[in-house]
Amino acid sequence: MTKKKGFLQNSIWGLASNILQNILLSVFFVIIARNFSKEDFGNYIIANSLYQVISSFSALGLGQWFIRQLNEESDLSHFLNKFLKIQIFAGLFFYAINIAVTFALYNDDTLKILSLLIGINIVFDNIIYSVKHLNIAQFEQNKTFVVLIIEAVIKLGLGLVIFIYPYTIVEMAVALVIIRVITLNLFLRISTSKLASLKSIIKNKVNFIDFKSLIIANWPFIIIGSISVIYWRIGSILISKFLSAASVATYEVAYKLFSLAEIIPVIISATIFPELLRAYKGEGTESFNNLYKLFYKIYLVFGFLAFSFIYSFADDLVLLAFGKNFADAGFYTKGMFLTILIFPTALLQANVLIILKMEKKDMWFNISSFAVNFILSFVGLMYFKSLTTINLSIFASFVVFHLLQDMVMVKQKIATPLSIFTSYLILFACWAAYVIGSDYVNHYFLFIGFWTIAFSIIILTDHRIKGFIQEKIGLNIKQV
Repeated sequence: MTKKKGFLQNSIWGLASNILQNILLSVFFVIIARNFSKEDFGNYIIANSLYQVISSFSALGLGQWFIRQLNEESDLSHFLNKFLKIQIFAGLFFYAINIAVTFALYNDDTLKILSLLIGINIVFDNIIYSVKHLNIAQFEQNKTFVVLIIEAVIKLGLGLVIFIYPYTIVEMAVALVIIRVITLNLFLRISTSKLASLKSIIKNKVNFIDFKSLIIANWPFIIIGSISVIYWRIGSILISKFLSAASVATYEVAYKLFSLAEIIPVIISATIFPELLRAYKGEGTESFNNLYKLFYKIYLVFGFLAFSFIYSFADDLVLLAFGKNFADAGFYTKGMFLTILIFPTALLQANVLIILKMEKKDMWFNISSFAVNFILSFVGLMYFKSLTTINLSIFASFVVFHLLQDMVMVKQKIATPLSIFTSYLILFACWAAYVIGSDYVNHYFLFIGFWTIAFSIIILTDHRIKGFIQEKIGLNIKQV
C-alpha cells in the first residue's frame, strides 16, 4: 500500500466511523432523554461532563507525540507497553481527582454514585486513546471503525431495552461501564494482540522520572488536547451549580443538536486541508489566498444555512425527537446556534494557522476564548439565572477567537480589513433580515424562499463557487 493510498483510506475509515457512530449514539441519547426524568437525566449529564473534562487531561494530549515517536522506536512492543502503563497510572490518578471534585462540588447522592461509576471510564479511555492512535500510525483505522461501531450498536441496544425493562439511571451507568470494558477488550484483541497484553503492560517498569520528563517535554499537547473538551463541557458544570439538573438536561439537548451540525464543517475541513496545504506549498501565495477566500465563503454560507434551518424548525425538531418534556429546549437551541454562524470560518482559519506553523498562537487564541467564555458564563449566571447567559457567552468568546484569527489573516496578507468587515456586515444583515422575516412569514416559506434566492445569487455571481461545484460533483450548472 502506498503512503498516499494509506492516508486516504485512513481518512475515509475515520470519517465513516465518526458519522455512523454519531448517528447511533444520537438515537441512544434521544431514547434515554425521553425515558428518564429531567432531573435523573440532568444528573447523568453532570457526571458525564465531569468525566469528560477530567478525561481530557488524563490522556495527557499525547496522541500526536505518540504517533511521531512510534517511527523512531526500534522496539515497538516495549515502547507501547511502557506508554500504556503510563496512561493507566495517569487514568487512576485523574479518576481519583474526578471523585474528589464530585464530592467537593455536589451533595446529591445519585450524582455521586453516577460519577463514581462513569468516572472509572477515565482509566479505560486512556488505554483506548493509545490504541486508537496506534491504529492511525499503522494506517489501520478500519480496526477503530469496527470496534466503535460495535460499541455504538450495543449502546443503542441498551437504549432499546428500556422499552422492555425500565431500568434506573444508576443501572444504566453500570451497563455503560460494562460496555466500555467490552470495547477495551476488543481494542486490545484486535489492535495490540501481537504487541501488548494486560500481562505485558503490568510487567513493564515505569518510574516517576519517565512520567515527569514526558509531561514536562509535552505540556502544550495537554493544553491543546483538553481545551476544546473543557470549552464545551464547562457550560454543563456551571449550569449545575447555578441552575437545576433539569436545566442541565435542556442545555445538553441544545448542545446535542449543535454538535451534529458542527460535524459537517469538521469533516469538510479534513477534506480541504490537503488542498490548502498543497496550494500553500506548491502554487504560491496568490493561489492559496484565492482558495482560502473560496472556502471562507462556502463555510460562511453553511454557517448561515445551519442557523436558519434551526431558527425555523428547532421547536418542531425538539418536540418530535425529545417530547414535551423538553418543549423549552427549542428556544435555547436557537440561541446556541448563534455560534454556528462563525464556527465554520473559525475552524477554517484554525487550519490556516496550522499550515502557517502557528500552532502555539492557535493555542493561546483557544485559551483566550475559553477564558472569555468562562468569565462571562460565571459572572452572567450570578446575576441572570438563564441558559441564554451560557449561549451568549459562548457566542461572544467565539467572536473574540475569530477576531484574533482575523488579525493574523490581515497581518499575513491573506485577508484585508475591508473583506473581513464586509463578511461580518453581510452576515449581520442576513441574520437581522431572517429573524425579522420569521415574525411575518411562515417558517417553511421563509426558509425555502430565502435559500432559493440566496443560492441563485451566489452560484450565478460567484464563478469560483460555480467552478468548485462543477469540479466536485460533475454538474454543469448551465444545464440546470
